Amino acid sequence: MRVTTDMIFDRTMFNLSRNIQRYMRVESMLSSGRRINAPSDDPIGTQHDLNYRSRLSEMSQHLSNISQGMGWMTSYENGLADVKDMYSAVKEIAITMANDTNNDEVTRIAAANEIESILEQVLQVANAKIDSRYVYAGHRTHTEPLRASANGVIYQGDRGIIEMEMDVSSRIASNFIGEDVFLNQFLTLGEDANLETGVTAATLLSDLNMGNGVDLSTGTFEITDNNRGINYTIDLTGAVTVGDAVTMINAQLGVGSNLEINISEAGASLEWNPAAPTTNTIALNTPLKNLNGGDGVDTNPGTFIFTNADSSISVEVDLSSATTVGDVLTIINTTLLVNGVSGITMGYNADGTGFRVNDGNSPPLGLSIVESSDAQSTAYDLGILGDLDPAIEGRDISPKLDFIIRDIGTQTTGADLGILGTVDSPIIGQNIRPLLTLDTALSSLNNKVGFDFGQLKISQGDQIAIVDLDNATITTIADVIAAINSSGLEISASINDAGTGIQIEPTVSGKTLIIESNDSSKTAHSLGIAGSSDMLGSLMLLANALRNDDRELILQLNGNMDLAINELLSTRADVGAKMIRMETTRNRLEATQINVTRLLSEVEDADIISLVSELGREENLYQASLVASSKLMQMSLMDFLR
Repeated sequence: MRVTTDMIFDRTMFNLSRNIQRYMRVESMLSSGRRINAPSDDPIGTQHDLNYRSRLSEMSQHLSNISQGMGWMTSYENGLADVKDMYSAVKEIAITMANDTNNDEVTRIAAANEIESILEQVLQVANAKIDSRYVYAGHRTHTEPLRASANGVIYQGDRGIIEMEMDVSSRIASNFIGEDVFLNQFLTLGEDANLETGVTAATLLSDLNMGNGVDLSTGTFEITDNNRGINYTIDLTGAVTVGDAVTMINAQLGVGSNLEINISEAGASLEWNPAAPTTNTIALNTPLKNLNGGDGVDTNPGTFIFTNADSSISVEVDLSSATTVGDVLTIINTTLLVNGVSGITMGYNADGTGFRVNDGNSPPLGLSIVESSDAQSTAYDLGILGDLDPAIEGRDISPKLDFIIRDIGTQTTGADLGILGTVDSPIIGQNIRPLLTLDTALSSLNNKVGFDFGQLKISQGDQIAIVDLDNATITTIADVIAAINSSGLEISASINDAGTGIQIEPTVSGKTLIIESNDSSKTAHSLGIAGSSDMLGSLMLLANALRNDDRELILQLNGNMDLAINELLSTRADVGAKMIRMETTRNRLEATQINVTRLLSEVEDADIISLVSELGREENLYQASLVASSKLMQMSLMDFLR
């Protein structure tokens, strides 16, 4: 193939151009410090470069978000710490004012003013701003979250959660809702109230024992008269009310039982009323320890003597082993016969209240009953000391009453009625705790003493309602609940879960709830619903209680301060947890940022030392190419004119 001058020229120029491009590329990398200045420099490296730069941009935005979130968290932490200190100070005031009996009106008014000042400071914290945005208002960051009035406080923000992206697929709520922090209902008013419902004849057996009722599966229990050795099996089958049970027990005991049960007038229980009979008070089974009103009989050594004037008859009777009246009769009659003394009999006196010793011999033996020694009192305790002329009518040795009430087998009927045990005098049974129901009469409350009801003052947010319970038409718990529920406020009154009182709950959130008496009747206190269920309402009510010198309410609100402090500590714990999470994420992002930057540098940055060497080499190659080209192409003007 013929090589023409044009071919030589073109090839030479191509090689020179390629050499200069390599030289310029190295020079460009050296001057910019970057290995990749155009995608064509390294297509794969360019892709890595873009990914690394995108990740760095994301991390930069996330770190900025975290920085802003940490600012909010710091504001929350500082503000809540201040509020916690405020409530601690309020608690000290409440304790002092509740326990110091020397507080005068001036001191109480000053304390109330201080409480109101603290309330204003708490509201300032709750309405705090960052960058002209309210931090406790949810999404409504340009609306003041809490608005106070003379009657209470209302939350004006919303429930909006401001979420912050801390990392890819990692978000966190960066705000707190004001109503959750400052208006959270930390207790239900009346949930622990006990109106001490008394037992009446109309009380249902099924309502006793807080609704657990009375075991009527068989419905029987046993009563034993220890003095007379009589057992009564009481059957309450068919009983529905306490009145039914009382009637059935007394009917089955009968008039001669000397025992009666009634509804206690002093509380929520039944009462045994034993009556001392005037006749037939002793029987064979009567324990000697019950005689003489429970003082018993001297049975240590328990001896006395039947003797005549010349001591020709002298029989000592030993009752040391006797435990019952029957034992005494047996031992005495047997001892006399064994010792050859006949015709002497011992039994009961005419009224059955003591013993009678009779000499049936003709003529009588002229016996006397004397103590074995001056230190003994056995015969006296039996009421038979003296001469048989021809008989001794013993005195009344009046045994104390002695009944035992017990359940039969596995039944719990008596226990459920609170009437088990030993009865030797009027005994009030155990509290059988009637369940409070809608039908419970107000007159049966306070253990049937009742309450002096007047007016309730209920404040919710900026609204107020007066509920008048001093009304002849309000006679039951249902009437009280209906009156409260018709107050026009957003509240719900009901019987509490324990079944012992009335509780009141708000049906909306974001408003303070305060309940107090509106007169001197102490109605709210009597119902156990006086107080406030949130921290801001508690401060407002405490100021009122101080002005009214209501020590009981002040002491109660002292407990509310503890609840408020616990709420604040719980919220601060949430703040702390979020700060830790943000800080942990920030540290991880910063470490990742350094690593990604290093990877980016490895892909993008040039090796200066290597480039300097390479630039020199490319320059030499280019210079050599120029020299070679100049020698190869020794052309004159004539070569171009051909």
